[in-house]
Amino acid sequence: EAAERIDGRISKEEIESRRDMRSRTTFTIDPADAKDFDDALSIRELEGGKWEIGVHIADVTHYVREGSIIEEEARERATSVYLVDRTVPMLPERLCNKLCSLRPNEDKLCFSAIFKLNDNAEIVEEWFGRTVIHSDRRFTYEEAQEIIEGKAGDFAEEILALNAIAQNLRKERFRHGAIAFAREEVRFRLDEKGFPIGVYTKVQKEANILIEEFMLLANRRVAEFCSHSMSKSGRKVARPM
Repeated sequence: EAAERIDGRISKEEIESRRDMRSRTTFTIDPADAKDFDDALSIRELEGGKWEIGVHIADVTHYVREGSIIEEEARERATSVYLVDRTVPMLPERLCNKLCSLRPNEDKLCFSAIFKLNDNAEIVEEWFGRTVIHSDRRFTYEEAQEIIEGKAGDFAEEILALNAIAQNLRKERFRHGAIAFAREEVRFRLDEKGFPIGVYTKVQKEANILIEEFMLLANRRVAEFCSHSMSKSGRKVARPM
């Protein structure tokens, strides 16, 4: 009932208080059976061979306030639980599948990490903060992979550019000692009554790696940003984390 009472409209004042990224080419890439889309990528080519890339995460805190009944219930649940044939969500469906789901052709509120990168995937500039975005398309991993392999399709230029940068980011991670965790994700085929009739292993391809690399980049840079504060003299001071 509390979730149903949330005003889902985005006010003009709210948009003006955020960085407006709605003009950027933006899309989500998720599993085919995903019900909620909580992260998105945007990309824009800049002068001098540079790229502006945005990693956008749904701004749940705009709707779920500390101390509210929704926050208290989410704290009890701790996390969403993903089962073979369903998801038991941490948040009410109106939030996780609608208001906080970065669905295509809808304005959405996000927290974002915006990076300016050169062709060598080196960060030239970065910014973190609240944004409003507008996703142009929802891709499945399989659809994105077809574009990567066939070099054609919706937003092919953008996906191919993101993939090339992601591959460079991955090479740099391993060069600096990152570990490649080999893992197999097992999925089940169900009949119309929900009974398992088969099992298969999901194969990690470039489309999966593309998303993973930009999420890792955002996580790492935000952690580094938060782990230091600036003194009045402009010197970085370590902060307990």
